Amino acid sequence: MAQKYGKKVKEIMVDEMKNVFTENAGFVFSQVEKIKSSEIDKFRKKMRQSGSRYMIVKNRIADLALKEAGITELCDTVNGKHIWGVGVIKKDPVNVAKIMVEFSKENSGFKISNGYLEGRMLEAVKIKELSELPSREQLIAMVLGTMNAPITNFVGVLAAVIKSLLYALKAVKEKKQEQST
Repeated sequence: MAQKYGKKVKEIMVDEMKNVFTENAGFVFSQVEKIKSSEIDKFRKKMRQSGSRYMIVKNRIADLALKEAGITELCDTVNGKHIWGVGVIKKDPVNVAKIMVEFSKENSGFKISNGYLEGRMLEAVKIKELSELPSREQLIAMVLGTMNAPITNFVGVLAAVIKSLLYALKAVKEKKQEQST
């Protein structure tokens, strides 16, 4: 009886991980060794605040889920005797990469391995490059700033014309006052 129960739990876990791998924009694998659970909890909280998720997964469960999801190129990644974590990318891959790279710099036991984004495998080097890009919010701000620049410049030119006119009128007024005295 216990064996059937364990098998059912394993099937549920594999199915859940398969959904994580297929229903999100992507994910990043990381090795986790000798990190305090309080540090992992802080890291998970940061990931949740960014709209993403981080979970620890067994090697065999990840391997089976990757095979069921049809992502066989990453099956070699989760082999070995390491504890694997999965950073789930829901919206902004740059933000997730930044958080994970920052955490790996602070904790020597956290190593970013490979990832998967929009149907393509990402190596650790590409994930680090991705973390160096501006975030989605920064890009939106840059685009809006670029769109507002011509209008702002036009308003500045109009204000300069009005200021010049006012300075000229003031100079004429002062000159007339000097002539009348």
